[in-house]
Amino acid sequence: MNKTWLIAAAATAFLAVGAAEAQTVPMTPELAKIIEGAKKEGKLVLRHAPTTIGGPDGARIAQIGIKEQFGVDIPVEWSPAGAFGPLAAQLYQEYQAGTTASADVYYATPAQILPYLSKGLFKEVDWAKIEPSRVTAEMVEGDKHALRIADALPAIIYNPKNAKWVADIHTTEDLLKPQYKGKFVTTPFLGGFDALLAPEVWGVEKTRTFITKFADQIGGLLFCGGHDRIASGEFDALVVDCSGTWANTLKYRDKGVLAAQIIDDMAQRRYAYLTVLSNAAHPNAGILFTLYMISHDGQEKVMWDYYGQDLDSYPDSHIGKQVAELKARGVKTIDVTMDWWRSHEGIEKQNAELAKLVAGH
Repeated sequence: MNKTWLIAAAATAFLAVGAAEAQTVPMTPELAKIIEGAKKEGKLVLRHAPTTIGGPDGARIAQIGIKEQFGVDIPVEWSPAGAFGPLAAQLYQEYQAGTTASADVYYATPAQILPYLSKGLFKEVDWAKIEPSRVTAEMVEGDKHALRIADALPAIIYNPKNAKWVADIHTTEDLLKPQYKGKFVTTPFLGGFDALLAPEVWGVEKTRTFITKFADQIGGLLFCGGHDRIASGEFDALVVDCSGTWANTLKYRDKGVLAAQIIDDMAQRRYAYLTVLSNAAHPNAGILFTLYMISHDGQEKVMWDYYGQDLDSYPDSHIGKQVAELKARGVKTIDVTMDWWRSHEGIEKQNAELAKLVAGH
């Protein structure tokens, strides 16, 4: 589908209904240059899956936020794209061909970003100099090519009306109990289980032993992003969803049709990042979009309301509170950052081999 959605500047009606006052952004010399550059570029182009960082709704809200915070009134064009991996491959093909990128920024996790990090696909940005009030050193990864903007907590997502038993699942061993056989589905690529392969977590053999038993328990396969089908009652539970955060979104919050249960011995913080494409047509606008997404408004109005995630390092973070609750219970998270993924080379391939054990279910 190549249809492009133009996010109209006429969203002033949205501003009139309970809009908060614009935040004051410290005007560094570096930020001033970015703002002037964005004004000259005159546009921002976004491409990602409709469910990713708010899709068209996120783009609409970001257009308003960029105008409020930076005084740059530019149209934002959003168009749908595929999953993180295929989109990265397409963007790299454009870069190799010497053509202008079909998007100005790229949002993904370490698994998709790292293969292209040394190939010139992403622009190096001194994020901390541009916006020191919101950017901390730990947020800037990949040699200044990627900015951390959110983290997910992979979990069982389930319909609490149909699967009350999920509340009793606390460890991976609980999933192997006979009474739960056939009551849940998993992803065909074993999303979230890859972290267990790390030598300091379980290692390959222990993970393989578990997945072999786990494969006999599942009742089918469902991709991450199948939360609508769980909320509708078509499926009872997905073990585990890649993000585990859909119940936090405006669509499902307090509706009683979607909930999440983190499994203690595979609890994870999986970070996600925004990068600016080296061959972007509007790189300065892309930087402003990224800065808006880490602002308080961007974290609340886009990341939390439409994606169910925010960045746990901010003191007012919703995910941060959940992480604190885990720590209070003595649960240690596996923190999947860019450096973590880079230091565990081969995990993706090992996980793909294990995924064959659940194929055909």
